Amino acid sequence: MNAAVPALERTTTGSQVERVLREMILDGRLAPGTHLRETQVAQSLGVSRNTLREALRSLAEHGLVTHQPHRGVVVTDLTVDDVADLFRLRLVVEQAGLAALTETGEIERATDAFAAALERGDAVEALEEDFRFHRALVAALGSARLSAAHERAQGELRLVLFQLDRDFEPPQVAEHRAILTALVAGERKAAAAALAAHLERAAERLIALIGVKES
Repeated sequence: MNAAVPALERTTTGSQVERVLREMILDGRLAPGTHLRETQVAQSLGVSRNTLREALRSLAEHGLVTHQPHRGVVVTDLTVDDVADLFRLRLVVEQAGLAALTETGEIERATDAFAAALERGDAVEALEEDFRFHRALVAALGSARLSAAHERAQGELRLVLFQLDRDFEPPQVAEHRAILTALVAGERKAAAAALAAHLERAAERLIALIGVKES
């Protein structure tokens, strides 16, 4: 790991180490594919290897780092196939959630907050509100395991979005509103079609960006 890291007190907890590494990954100081050598990283942060391992486990649960055989821990580097697979998972789980949804308050609030963040030019907050909208759909299923799988998928995609695609386009808010409008009107088929189209466009955009990076 060659990126400069901030000095931490030895009393730093695993959650604090996780926060620092998360920020370094999301802002690009730790690029996809970077090998995180335990001894080096722990010394750079001034913490024990056990504390670092605690932080890395949490980052792995959110898809930001990956344990690779014979290499150890690396910053997750998604391929085109990875992104396509993550969106397939999201489509199945979110469509099921949409079908089970009984109230639209949370997705309406998330949509309004998404639009407000874009107006402020806050890309980080906009992405979080975008994900909040989709998380609320899955929450309607009442399944902790499905929510966890969906959250991990969004975590992996968050990494790509932060590093390659911080430029949200206005139509994305309109697509959320189209889903919401159809749900409020009781038009479940229209809402499902709008959601599928929304995820398909998002996948195509990310796949194109990764293709450029890999070329």
